[in-house]
Amino acid sequence: MKFASWFAVVLLSSVTFISAEEAAEPSVDAGFVPPKSWEEFVAFHQQGGDFGTWQSSGKTMALWEGIPAGLDYTVRYGMQLAHDGQVVLYTHYMATATGQVISTGTAMMYWDAESKTVKSSSAGFDQGQLYTGHSMLVGIDAQSQGIKWHYTETSRGKTTEYFQTRRRLDANRRSQTGQKVSGGDPWNEEWTRVGSTTGGTGVGRGILQRLRRVLRLDR
Repeated sequence: MKFASWFAVVLLSSVTFISAEEAAEPSVDAGFVPPKSWEEFVAFHQQGGDFGTWQSSGKTMALWEGIPAGLDYTVRYGMQLAHDGQVVLYTHYMATATGQVISTGTAMMYWDAESKTVKSSSAGFDQGQLYTGHSMLVGIDAQSQGIKWHYTETSRGKTTEYFQTRRRLDANRRSQTGQKVSGGDPWNEEWTRVGSTTGGTGVGRGILQRLRRVLRLDR
């Protein structure tokens, strides 16, 4: 009877200890806090010098449904304010050294009053085939100067969820990591600023018109 009682105490203690350990494990979203307003979201990018044009290069990985692995590429990203500051426009253009277009697309970020969070709709072409997607902002990590999105994309008949995280390395460099929510190898990039920083204005009307045409194709 004493042995049984002692075993029960040890077992219960072990269960309590394990539970405490599990509770202490950091969340994958630890540190990322949603902004309280659109103005706070925009200010984070303006004060950090995020608006402007960025460039990166590398070799593609088997992450996005419409992009094959193993292609040497150069990509340019652009981020600007649009529609009197009520939208952030994010664009990318990825191509090989010979000029073959791998991927091009645009995302429009805005403040959703109902959910009180930043959302984004996106569309473009991977290897000539249309993809569409939508994102919800997970949050901003002020300490690490990072921002994280939960992105859902439909491409070639398949829908996949991703986490996308960007961090500031210094005034003219950024890192970006894309990874499936289900896990697997991440796609890591380092961006370098092209030209000077901007306050976020200066989006051309032609870019917005092209985005509207792309979005209408999916209706």
